Amino acid sequence: MSLIQLIDLPNLSDERSGLVALESMGSIPFELKRIYYIFNNTQNYPRGFHAHKRLKQIAICLHGKCRFILDNGYEKEEVILSSPLQGLLIDSLMWREMHDFSDDCVLLVLASEHYDESDYIRDYEEFLKEAQKPFIHKTADVQTNKIGLNTKIWQYSVILPKAKIGENCNICAHTLIENDVSIGDNVTIKSGVYLWDGVTLEDNVFIGPCVTFTNDKTPRSKQYPKQFSKILIKHGASVGANATILPGITIGKNAMIGAGAVVTKDVPENAIVIGNPAYIKGYIQ
Repeated sequence: MSLIQLIDLPNLSDERSGLVALESMGSIPFELKRIYYIFNNTQNYPRGFHAHKRLKQIAICLHGKCRFILDNGYEKEEVILSSPLQGLLIDSLMWREMHDFSDDCVLLVLASEHYDESDYIRDYEEFLKEAQKPFIHKTADVQTNKIGLNTKIWQYSVILPKAKIGENCNICAHTLIENDVSIGDNVTIKSGVYLWDGVTLEDNVFIGPCVTFTNDKTPRSKQYPKQFSKILIKHGASVGANATILPGITIGKNAMIGAGAVVTKDVPENAIVIGNPAYIKGYIQ
């Protein structure tokens, strides 16, 4: 999706003159609380260099032209505003810069909030941290604060306080992660997966939907081992949907576990395993 969201404004012009009518919660897609305009920038000083935590804006170049650079923390795009019939929608958490003002530029800005200095982010590094912080869905129960940048945690997931999750992970809906669990960077965990104490997923691991991890070879109700068995999934390995991983298993680097496989012993790196019990079908070249 482009960062540049241009809104065509209601053009009521006729042979007499140009006319644009703006309405809060109508042609302007938010409640309008503040208006300001920039003019007489004859020295062409750049402006902006900030983002807002909550505030949204629409910028309209009533006369002349200027160039906007928008940055969402991942990519940058730029656009030249030069028409009073078009507005640039600038969302919250969007870094903005304004350059190349023509001498006759009049830039009108419509804002969704009253002026509040605490809503500004004026340091670019601080903006990047805010823009790239983990996304946690409002229905998720996330008790840990050890979550890396860009990680997304979706609906109805439960994550206990001591779990560790790296950067740029995708934790899909209905996932449970216990305390003694370590997840590296760039890991994908699909829906319906429960990671019990003792599971470690290294970087770039893929866990398919409804994969079952186990950590007790002889489970009894209300009887617990002194220590739960460990499971280690090494860098780049993938585990297919509905596979079962028994306690104490290590799955090697870049291995591929087929859907529905029951893994009862260690899997070497690059191996492809299928079946119940799982056996080596081949190797990734």
